[in-house]
Amino acid sequence: MDAEERISQFKTMTEADPDNEMGHFSLGKAYYDAGRFAEAEPSLRRVLELNQTHSKTYQLLGHALLELGQRDEAITTLKHGYKIASERGDVMPRDGIAQLLSEAGETLPQVAAPAEAPAASTPQGDIAGFQCSRCGRPNGKLPQRPFKGELGEKIWAGVCGECWREWIGMGTKVINELGLQLADPKAQAIYDEHMIEFLQLPS
Repeated sequence: MDAEERISQFKTMTEADPDNEMGHFSLGKAYYDAGRFAEAEPSLRRVLELNQTHSKTYQLLGHALLELGQRDEAITTLKHGYKIASERGDVMPRDGIAQLLSEAGETLPQVAAPAEAPAASTPQGDIAGFQCSRCGRPNGKLPQRPFKGELGEKIWAGVCGECWREWIGMGTKVINELGLQLADPKAQAIYDEHMIEFLQLPS
């Protein structure tokens, strides 16, 4: 699916349901990925109206505002997003925001050290070198690959059991809200894109 097809699909979704957080994020990211930052801005702002803790949105919106020359608001957005991501343990958005702030010549805001996350109940326990890509925990590695293929390997190598269980629920929502038929390769690609984004896996 090309950029225009994605934008059209997500625009239809948000028009049908103005409170669809996932739809607005997908539309904003589609515009962002296409370099259409002015069009991405209102969709990303709407996500934060619906969910003020969506840390990835702060990263995308802050960068979009920088590209649009709105530096002061961009820095404010990024610093607030950095605090949110740090508090939630959202490692990849936190690091992405930190890089944007550093490139802008800004210091990182002071954040309280997050409470130590409880160990997930798993027979694997701590695995040397393992850290969940989404929550940052050094434990709870899945006991086996959730499915075959390269993406299954990435999930097994970098996602804890708790975050994977969260995705199972969110994945059902993705299928229902987007009306995906996973037998269609295009629908499967859309589903995988949402999964990679949710689990904060390297693309």
